[in-house]
Amino acid sequence: MSLSLNSLLSKDITCFDVIKNLFALTDNEIDVLACINHLQLVSIARITEILPKDRATISRSISRLMGIGVVRKEKENLEKGGYQFLYSSLPMEELRNFVKNTLNSIIENMTNAMDNLTKEKCEEKFQEVKKKYKK
Repeated sequence: MSLSLNSLLSKDITCFDVIKNLFALTDNEIDVLACINHLQLVSIARITEILPKDRATISRSISRLMGIGVVRKEKENLEKGGYQFLYSSLPMEELRNFVKNTLNSIIENMTNAMDNLTKEKCEEKFQEVKKKYKK
């Protein structure tokens, strides 16, 4: 479950709280990210040795993390034929900068949106609400 915005104001907030809330990650996705970050170039099979989750759950978490851009996939050819995928996270400094840049973009967008708050905008919103609920 995600933290509330008010809890993000806490001085006790951790870097993992920020990442989890910023990207709306689950506890499981944070656990998978922690494993990948620690092990680097790790297979799903290796992650399942650490996390008591099935391969499909781990795979979904990895797909989500790749979609966000914090995990990368590499294809490794096996000696006896075939291949496997290995996963790595962004290097620590790159991950830190990625999160900070994302936060800065959000702050800029929200600040710009609030700069447009006027009495007229509030009146427009009120009229929309009235129209929406008019019988």
